[in-house]
Amino acid sequence: MMAFIPKSIDPVSIKEDIDSLIANLIEKGICDDSNFSAVRSSGRNQTDITFHGAEHVSIALGEVEYTEIYRELGNKRSYNMKLIDGALLQLMYRIEDGKLLQHRLAFYPSPNLPSFRDASNAYMQDELFFEIIQRRIIPFPLRFDFDTREGVYSDVTHPKVHLTLGDVEGCRIPVSAPLTPRWFIEFILRNFYQTEAHDFIKNLPKHKIRFPTSITENEMKLVHLVIPYEAKA
Repeated sequence: MMAFIPKSIDPVSIKEDIDSLIANLIEKGICDDSNFSAVRSSGRNQTDITFHGAEHVSIALGEVEYTEIYRELGNKRSYNMKLIDGALLQLMYRIEDGKLLQHRLAFYPSPNLPSFRDASNAYMQDELFFEIIQRRIIPFPLRFDFDTREGVYSDVTHPKVHLTLGDVEGCRIPVSAPLTPRWFIEFILRNFYQTEAHDFIKNLPKHKIRFPTSITENEMKLVHLVIPYEAKA
């Protein structure tokens, strides 16, 4: 069954999507700590789907070394999920007049712990703290941003939806549509955690919502990411 685009986006449906994913990853044993989402009015017909500690996300926007950013976000518990390898996940959405206005979906790997892919058996056997090794390459964060406000987005140079790698200024890879919580979590699990021995994508909550495409013709001529039009239920 294909997921559908609602005429009006219900903030509660996004909250439920996020919280069901958190519960699923806790059950799978890959989520070590969490802040379930909250729906808050931000005035001017705007509603935020956010979490306790979200007021500290601006730490990542300053001229600060990644290790310090990660430490501050972790100390302030500024995340929806902290995974078993220390990675932090943040999911924030803003709705205005029933339409998606913005989202910020961020992944901050731990700069100090081995990746799950490199030490999956040790992690799943609760041997993490006995098997810590210093990684040779410091992992980098990534972020999917969506912003449809006038004066913010600009064709090609600042796509409405884009992927930023490593928080590099000017790195804005066009994306075809906003990401639902389900697509974001699957992207992270599939590319950074999935192994032959551990399948974290299987039995994830079903796709329930979909956002309309927002990419322009000019952006489609560039290398870009495509959010699948159809989602299997």
